[in-house]
Amino acid sequence: MRAVSRLSLFVLLLALRTASAQDAVPVAEVMLKQVPAAYATDGVVQAARQSQIAAQIAGRVVLVAVKAGDRVAAGQILLRIDDRELGQGVAAQQAQVAAAQAQLVNAEAGLARTRELVARKFMSPATLDQAEAQARSARAQVDALKAGASAASASKSHAQIVAPYAGVVASVSVEQGDMATPGAPLLSLYAPGDLRIVAQVPQARLAAVRAQGKAQFEPVPGQWKSAGLVKLLPTADVATQSTEVRLEQISQEGLLPGQSVRVLLATGESRRLVLPNAAVVRRGELTAAYVQTPDGHFLQRLLRLGEQFGEAGVEVLAGLSAGEKVALDPVLAGMHK
Repeated sequence: MRAVSRLSLFVLLLALRTASAQDAVPVAEVMLKQVPAAYATDGVVQAARQSQIAAQIAGRVVLVAVKAGDRVAAGQILLRIDDRELGQGVAAQQAQVAAAQAQLVNAEAGLARTRELVARKFMSPATLDQAEAQARSARAQVDALKAGASAASASKSHAQIVAPYAGVVASVSVEQGDMATPGAPLLSLYAPGDLRIVAQVPQARLAAVRAQGKAQFEPVPGQWKSAGLVKLLPTADVATQSTEVRLEQISQEGLLPGQSVRVLLATGESRRLVLPNAAVVRRGELTAAYVQTPDGHFLQRLLRLGEQFGEAGVEVLAGLSAGEKVALDPVLAGMHK
């Protein structure tokens, strides 16, 4: 009798646990909805502020202070190029400036003496003209050499490459010991926290997309989010006959520059039988959902799905009827069929 009582108690507890688990499974009703018709395409995540930093002088890279993925502050040293030759050039330019200034002092002193002698009628006015021309030439020489020295100093400053703004290093194209040449890319940098998604819209869909001005994107499979702003560029690509559209004011969570995401650009509205995305179970090539029976159990049923509507769900072409309830947690429902 004691063994029977224990068995009965175990069966009762198991039944209560099963019922409690079934009650805990969240469900949603499959229904006809007015959903946004959309043009589906792939988009690429971009940083709104990104820079390709290139060398402005030639020389050997003597320091690479960062690597891909590093966060840097504005003004932080990123790379350094050997500037010893440039330093020698700056010193030579400064020496030439000093010599020219000495010549200018002599020319101006000679001009002053010539003026005095001409005023006393000891020299002809033509001599004064010649002295003034020499002084102007010496002054121009000083100005030219000063400009050259300034340019040499500026070139020397280009040997130390710093971050133009606070950001993240996306890639580094050189290593210590490599030769840098003017215009050659050294690294790329982007400012985090201001990402956008860029996609292409064919001309046939352009008017509808512009009229609706709404879009959704899928940062992770099955999770859709809305864009705060949809911006269409005023130009078209000649080869593809498409226009670039930018999704801005978006959630940054789960996004990285260069990532490919699915995009839905609203083109209108239609009435469809819709299933929540969370209820869909995909196993290989099979698509199914757990449907709640009248007695509260869940049975797996194969489905044929149609168009994706983002946050609104996905269209059901076959396998479900309006009014049926499906589990929003398929894993939990599968444990308690």
